[in-house]
Amino acid sequence: MAPEGFLRVNFDPVLVRLLREVKYLQLLDHKVPEKAAILYKKVNIYRSQTGNLDIIVNMYNEILSTLLPVEKPLLQERIDKINKSLQPGVDTLRWNSQGIDAFISTCMGIVKEVDDLVKKMKDNVKKMQELMSKWEKPLFERKNKPLFPEDLEQTHQSTIMPRLEDIKNHGKEIHKAIKDTADAIKPDKKSDKWVAYVDYCNGLVIEGITKGIQCSMSYLSDQISIQYNKHNQLPPMFDIKVDLRDRDVKFEPPIESCQRGNGIRDIIMKVTNDFISLAIQMPRLDTGNGDYLVEIKD
Repeated sequence: MAPEGFLRVNFDPVLVRLLREVKYLQLLDHKVPEKAAILYKKVNIYRSQTGNLDIIVNMYNEILSTLLPVEKPLLQERIDKINKSLQPGVDTLRWNSQGIDAFISTCMGIVKEVDDLVKKMKDNVKKMQELMSKWEKPLFERKNKPLFPEDLEQTHQSTIMPRLEDIKNHGKEIHKAIKDTADAIKPDKKSDKWVAYVDYCNGLVIEGITKGIQCSMSYLSDQISIQYNKHNQLPPMFDIKVDLRDRDVKFEPPIESCQRGNGIRDIIMKVTNDFISLAIQMPRLDTGNGDYLVEIKD
């Protein structure tokens, strides 16, 4: 076995064939050679040993095949320990060697420890992603009837505040997940490999925030699209007044931005700013404070 290479259990073909033939000879009530009969008495031991070796090998290969490049350095010392403990099974131990049970027990304990750590890392990242997937529900809701602009703005504020509070709580859970990984692995938090891992998780958070904002933006874009509303037989979103003053058409409130800040464009911009505020709802993972607004604006 090359260091950190994938493993497989190789059964001695002569022993396997011998045990199989003894089994069939006994079923047929034929006399079995004494040495073969003595070996066959240990068939359950061999079966248990090979079964446990299969478990060890499968766990080991699963560890190597699922670890990401940013995760592996955090467990490298433990993987080296696994390789060292497995080496006798590759170099010297055979089916009839002494100390096989002790070898299997030692390897099983070491490999299972690392397997549990890998699963914890993966489960915590999965938990983070599941929490962030909830951010992909639009932060804007519209009624199935036109509303006066000020009513729509008030309705939006009353619905978005609980949503943003939920996102803050999700952020706390994400920080707990990272802490849970750190408590299990016990890395040097100033080391390059831990900094790289946290940076990887930071990237996942930025991706989650971006998807959440994009989802809300896309939804709002549809709601103010004439074609979308006609196709889905939706009523207009705003109810505004139209006056004719000195032969000019005047909207109240105005469609564009205005000094009072109550124009339709003003309201739309306030809503989109609420979407972008998703970036400031949780502290950064790398510093424990600050937010992700700079990355999101970029």
